Amino acid sequence: MAVPGGKAARVIAGQIVRDITDESLARLPAEAELLKRYQVSRPSLREGMRLLEMYGVITLKPGPGGGAIVNQVASREFASTSSLYYNILGLTLRDLMQTRLHLEPLMARLAAERVKDGTSWDSAEDDAELDTQTARSNFHLAVARFAGDPILVLFAHALRDITLDVLHRERLPSVAGPELGISHDQIEEAIRNGQPMKSESLMREHVQAYLDYIQQNAPHLLNQVIDWA
Repeated sequence: MAVPGGKAARVIAGQIVRDITDESLARLPAEAELLKRYQVSRPSLREGMRLLEMYGVITLKPGPGGGAIVNQVASREFASTSSLYYNILGLTLRDLMQTRLHLEPLMARLAAERVKDGTSWDSAEDDAELDTQTARSNFHLAVARFAGDPILVLFAHALRDITLDVLHRERLPSVAGPELGISHDQIEEAIRNGQPMKSESLMREHVQAYLDYIQQNAPHLLNQVIDWA
């Protein structure tokens, strides 16, 4: 059925997303087939495809073997999109860290509650060869996933991606758990033992210490409006 009016590109983008979900598509059909399927003009279809590429849903690859490749949903794409709105609203890294200060302790508590209810916790930092930054990210990633709420996971990971991007651009040195007062091992032990309140408290102290570290070493970053990159 044809889609009239100037909103055709947005509507067709929505239809493509639904088909990606319903049909578990890894690659979109050729342009000719898409035109036949959606009954829209070539300019509207291409504009809709560009919208999806901008949001990180697909990657358009030219040449033989190319086409529209469907990307896996990842926190980095969500971080890029959400950072645009944070920028428009004038939100700063301090605002973002305050949200993390509420969110990450909640996920630690949810993780410990799952253990308390009988689900076994798997360690997040078994690879001793990981660098400090990767190990720290892996631990927070594991806690978020184990909490069992996929929307919180996506949101929390996006906030971390934005934070790490800002700190990386400023080349702020990595800091390990013990240097923050509360280590990952302490938080992990509380989660493993099924102690929700202790897990929440330790994670809050840990994130607060990280915020204090930024305040002490790069205070100007906290008041910078989040960039859309």
